[in-house]
Amino acid sequence: MPVASRWNLRAENDCLFVDDTSLGKVVLQHNARPGMLPYIHPLRTADGSICLTADSPWHHPHQHGIQTAFTDVNGCDFWHYPGQRPNQVVGLIQPSTPRILETEPPRWRIETVWHHADGSHVIAERQDWSLRADGDLLLLDLDWTLRSIADVHIEQHEYGGLFIRMPYRSDYGATVLNSFGMEDDDTEQQAAAWVDLYVPIEKSESGAGITVCDHPDNPGHPVKWRVDAQRGINPSPCIPQSIDLPAGSAMCHRYRMILHGGPLPAEEIEGLWKAYAQEDL
Repeated sequence: MPVASRWNLRAENDCLFVDDTSLGKVVLQHNARPGMLPYIHPLRTADGSICLTADSPWHHPHQHGIQTAFTDVNGCDFWHYPGQRPNQVVGLIQPSTPRILETEPPRWRIETVWHHADGSHVIAERQDWSLRADGDLLLLDLDWTLRSIADVHIEQHEYGGLFIRMPYRSDYGATVLNSFGMEDDDTEQQAAAWVDLYVPIEKSESGAGITVCDHPDNPGHPVKWRVDAQRGINPSPCIPQSIDLPAGSAMCHRYRMILHGGPLPAEEIEGLWKAYAQEDL
């Protein structure tokens, strides 16, 4: 007799939903609405009790859960909203409808086109995502490809790329740890194979966290990280230098996000990162 799958995937209303049938809950919603960059929110822990993402917080209203973008691509800002900065030139990331690739384990794809303010198309983006359980953890993987339509110049900047915004509160604090043992503010703009963010959550005794792993095959590994004052984390390939992509070329990065309830010991994180690093492409 076939075993019922834990997961159910639905593509509806320009969103991708991952249902955990054992909980009767949506554990992940990937929003891909027209005229707005795609982003993941909400995203829950394996037991469904804690939402790990924040959507448009007051301190960064242009940020939504888990998203990808850069601040300066051929002189055009794909990170902020129009009007947030004086004299800024703002582009548009236009997503396609999410495409389900596989149900067990859940795999899906979202493609986008980056439209410059001058009307030209500069980047074709592909995000291949997958989700699976590992005991009481969830592993969320991203294979991220940017293919240049025209010659592309991504300006050097202190942040840009994959960005994760958790529900941080200053009165609760948070703990940041990287693979070299640096903590909190000392992790900002530093290179590391992984960064773990643990956040106390209101009405939760355990809190929760996300560890973001930079795959060793990624360009410039170990990547440098943005860790901002409200504990947004970002493995950013444009921190050390600008990036140039001739027309028709591609830049590919792989990341794993380890979703955990309660704090996760550094030794366990290191073991999980090594296992990820050794996985076949």
